[in-house]
Amino acid sequence: MKRHLFYYLALVMIMLLSPAGIYAHEIDLDQVYRQLDDAIMHSEQYVQEREQRISKFKAALDVASDAGMQYEMSRRLYDEYKPYMNDSALHYIGRCITLARQLGNQADVDECSILLAYQCSETGMYQEAMDILNSIDEKQIGDTDNRYRYYTALEHLYSELGYYCKVPELQQQYYAKRAHYSNLLTGATGLSSDQVLQIKEIERYAAGDAQGALHYSDMRLKQVKEGAREYAIVAFYRYLDYSLLGDSVQTRYWVAQSALSDVKNAVMDQGAMWELANKLMGDGDMDRAYRYIRFAWQCAAKFNALKRNNQISPVLTAISDNYEASLKRANRMLLALAVVASLLAGLFLVILFYSNSQRKKLARARNELSEGNSRLAQLNSQLSDLNRQLSDTNLKLNESNRVKDEYVGRFIHLCSFYIDRLDEMRKRVNKMVKSRDLDALYQFTGNSELRDKNLSELYEMFDSTFLHLFPNFVNDFNALLKPENRICLPDAGVLNTDVRIFALIRLGIEDSGRIAEFLHYSVNTIYNYRAKIKNGAIGDRDAFESRVKAIGM
Repeated sequence: MKRHLFYYLALVMIMLLSPAGIYAHEIDLDQVYRQLDDAIMHSEQYVQEREQRISKFKAALDVASDAGMQYEMSRRLYDEYKPYMNDSALHYIGRCITLARQLGNQADVDECSILLAYQCSETGMYQEAMDILNSIDEKQIGDTDNRYRYYTALEHLYSELGYYCKVPELQQQYYAKRAHYSNLLTGATGLSSDQVLQIKEIERYAAGDAQGALHYSDMRLKQVKEGAREYAIVAFYRYLDYSLLGDSVQTRYWVAQSALSDVKNAVMDQGAMWELANKLMGDGDMDRAYRYIRFAWQCAAKFNALKRNNQISPVLTAISDNYEASLKRANRMLLALAVVASLLAGLFLVILFYSNSQRKKLARARNELSEGNSRLAQLNSQLSDLNRQLSDTNLKLNESNRVKDEYVGRFIHLCSFYIDRLDEMRKRVNKMVKSRDLDALYQFTGNSELRDKNLSELYEMFDSTFLHLFPNFVNDFNALLKPENRICLPDAGVLNTDVRIFALIRLGIEDSGRIAEFLHYSVNTIYNYRAKIKNGAIGDRDAFESRVKAIGM
């Protein structure tokens, strides 16, 4: 019994003195999330730093005269693009292979081919990775590091194939090959300390030994600098180890640390951010989960790897569904609050009437009534807030009705006006037919002056009605455009074609076909007008029309 107690106390001391034990006492997840939020807010700064490095290497590559320097710069560009833009990474590592062949350096050809295969399997291009690795003659690999890279690439490829395979027999075959290359890695010689520790950590994790995996992870953690790209990788493996152990706090801490390092290093392959959003969704923290998965989705779009997009899409869909459910619950709660507020208002009136009629009789209870009145004042304040919200909603509805009423009234007037004009035209044509004055009839019907006049009157009525409803529209519209693209109207009461198109959009007519019919242009011409104006917009051109529709609200 004493021996068991001794072992127990020794184990506790080891856990407290180990890095894992220290972190267990210092973890504040809210603080870590705040740090991550701040990093996301400044993510463009980190991206600019990476872009500056890329620009420097590209400039050096452009002036490099010999193949050796071109190889060196292409390799550095691959290292920069590897976690940043998949297509560019594949391009530059492919260029490295070509240059290494020109230089006759087979070791560099093997190394870059293996790196290309690993990049392919990392991004879901499994067949391409298989073809590349099969093209390499294992017996001809003389470099120790290249042999390690070769086994690592094959182990990773078959691990990925086994994880995503849905056919049990094939899955078993893939995992058997993964185990084979994992054994080859374990027996490899000449490896660095981190390579050996990573192999041992993965081996313990695959065996279900979380404590053993964390033992090697602790040693790896001491060798990396916090915040570096290597730190993000070590942190992600620790997240997996703690997930196996079932420690929810440590799990979220380390995946957040990995995501934080990825953001600060402008890494677009945001696997850790995706995992963290998934965990937060399970925790019910939908707001933060949505922000993180949206950021991960934006990064994935820039990285351009089908595998990561396929992983993020289901999580993004699930979070959106939960958001919709939350909004429905909130709407039901608002309805219930409105009913309660109405009941409280009625109760307030009853109590007020009763208190006035019984004031003389209840003089001795004045203090109690004072407290009751104070509570009722608070309820009245809440009711006032609700009334202000309802008033704002009514104002918006009144504005919409005003626009509709104005246009319906003018439309009816215009229809009556044109009915009278058509009747006059009918009488005139009838008179010409009776008198058989065909030349005059031909000139009258062949002249487009009447049509042009009608169109001009129609547009004048549209312009005057619209500017009557939205007198500041032109100024507000120009405020959305860059100074050099702003529109100056010669006549303040007459709109030009550019402004008329967006005036129709403000009224809810967004279809280019309908706009073309009204303005008597082709649909293609309307598209060109819209594109020209949006190209001169301040900020996001895709949100320009939405901002136009908000003018005057």
